[in-house]
Amino acid sequence: MLYAEKVALIAGLCIVLYAYLRYWQRTRDSRGLPAFWRREMALTVSEFKWQRAGIALLLGAVALRFVQA
Repeated sequence: MLYAEKVALIAGLCIVLYAYLRYWQRTRDSRGLPAFWRREMALTVSEFKWQRAGIALLLGAVALRFVQA
């Protein structure tokens, strides 16, 4: 279980960063990246799905951490 938590955390972070990297490559809007929770960031459907998958993995890693404690 210890490795599952770390793998989920790292994988989730990498997936979220990948979604933001794709957004930045498409728009070159570096000002929007620090404010990713605002609605002004117009993600494509694919970027949105990558972002949500990464966030789900991050939440799963946090849940695994609480289960282990």
